[in-house]
Amino acid sequence: MTRNENILKLRPEIITDNTKTSLSEESFQNLTLRPILKLQNELILKLTNKHMAKFIIDKSNEESKKIIETRLAEQVIKQQLIGLTIGLFTSEEFEFYLQNQSSINKRIGQLIVKRVCSQIL
Repeated sequence: MTRNENILKLRPEIITDNTKTSLSEESFQNLTLRPILKLQNELILKLTNKHMAKFIIDKSNEESKKIIETRLAEQVIKQQLIGLTIGLFTSEEFEFYLQNQSSINKRIGQLIVKRVCSQIL
């Protein structure tokens, strides 16, 4: 089995609404990013916990959410989280990523903030 086949086999299936026409980046988000982030959830939570636990103790949900958004935007944490994601791209997905790096990184960041907030708060 090739690396690409092994990577695809690891990913959990996520049911999405494929009835509407979507942009290629939106399709990439639903077909690639969401399954990878679900697969990497445990590591994402461990990494964010390491960097945030002491900052969100005794804070309201709204304050905690702002802290999480701010901390996850810091360069070191952001790059680690992006690395956890793109390391599980197939060759073709990585080529697409290289062509759309800025917008894909933004989507990764937004999805991770939502994922972390929904589980921590």
